[in-house]
Amino acid sequence: MDIDYKSEKHLKIFKNYVYNPEERSFARAFKKEFGEPLMKPAVRLHQRLIECENAQVYNNRYGTSDNNIEPIKGRRDKEPMTLKIRIGRGPRKFFHYINENGIPCLKKDWSGDFSLISYIYVVDVNNHDYSNY
Repeated sequence: MDIDYKSEKHLKIFKNYVYNPEERSFARAFKKEFGEPLMKPAVRLHQRLIECENAQVYNNRYGTSDNNIEPIKGRRDKEPMTLKIRIGRGPRKFFHYINENGIPCLKKDWSGDFSLISYIYVVDVNNHDYSNY
């Protein structure tokens, strides 16, 4: 899958670290922002996501764990389809499914087919706070 991140400070820190975990400055910033226990699970999740061609392949391969890609419930039809995935056993990564036109798919337009999700746009990484979506 292709992954893009919203340009917010904490997401830049997350992105820099998962793409370059050996870079000491990125690791220090990540550890300060998210904590050391999240370091290995974040990199492992990122590697799993980019190696899978779409969300259905990811869920089939890794869906027996807690790290299943699933939609957030309670969304309105005209809001972007927001999905979530756990990082390890703690915080969640929230993202929008970007359709073939390069725009977030609305909830009313999503058919529930995870095989269509090959490009995601990460909008937040937090500890179980659903209020912004």
